[in-house]
Amino acid sequence: MFNFIKKTFSGLKKTRKNIVNTFSKFHGKKYLSESEIEELESVLFQSDLSYDLIADIIDEFQSKPLSGDESWEGKFVDILKSKVEMHFESTDDSKIFLIIGVNGTGKTTTSAKICKHYKNKELKTILVGADTYRAAAIEQLRLWSKKLDVKFISNESTKDPASIVYDAIKSGLNDNYDKIIIDTAGRLHNSVNLMQELQKIHKVSRKFDEKIKVVLVVDSNVGQNGMNQALEFHKFIPVDSLVLTKMDGTARGGIAISMIDKLKIPIDFIGVGEGADDLVPFDLDIFLKGLISND
Repeated sequence: MFNFIKKTFSGLKKTRKNIVNTFSKFHGKKYLSESEIEELESVLFQSDLSYDLIADIIDEFQSKPLSGDESWEGKFVDILKSKVEMHFESTDDSKIFLIIGVNGTGKTTTSAKICKHYKNKELKTILVGADTYRAAAIEQLRLWSKKLDVKFISNESTKDPASIVYDAIKSGLNDNYDKIIIDTAGRLHNSVNLMQELQKIHKVSRKFDEKIKVVLVVDSNVGQNGMNQALEFHKFIPVDSLVLTKMDGTARGGIAISMIDKLKIPIDFIGVGEGADDLVPFDLDIFLKGLISND
């Protein structure tokens, strides 16, 4: 558990720096001046918290001074938690995982890391390569499967990803696998043909009497553009949860809270490095503490 917290805090280092520096200037003050409010507002925008969330924070800070042992940091966390906690709960009972996203988000590596996460829980897992456009993605997953010592299924003789997915799910269920992790091709959310192909993959997956989870992988560095990606993907197939990658390389970690608030879907994992164990389960309390902690 300690390592999990440490990785989350480490991944938020760049985001946390400006927020902590700003709050440190408010220590000992029950009220904030107009210039201090403006400084805080600017820092929160830079962290990629949404306009609506920032407006709620500023309104609360201006209308209610600190009382008793309250701190501005604690008040900040309480406001954010009250806004997103009801949308945070994620389930872990799905058997079929469709991993989707645009090119360059780290989707293929994320698929392998999710597979490792469940294997570490002693669940029987299988990796499926359904990217028929990028041979390197298939080879990458094949190497990951050998490294993780898990079964790998693909079919390079066909260009129909839906048929690969159907055969892989059928095989996985027949062999009593607990988790079937399917890496789909990266696609731009504004490419209608590719999004229709994704709909077909999803439709095929639903032919089996098993719960499916559609997981959208988003690069944290793109900030609010990640929100747009999610909204567009959701128009074509229901997105059940998110994975935010490259959190350790951005000062815009507030996008995680903004996406939960706007999309009303949970985050399953955040990526905090390139190592196989650097995909950590998202914990709302730990994440919020990581935004304001000096530890």
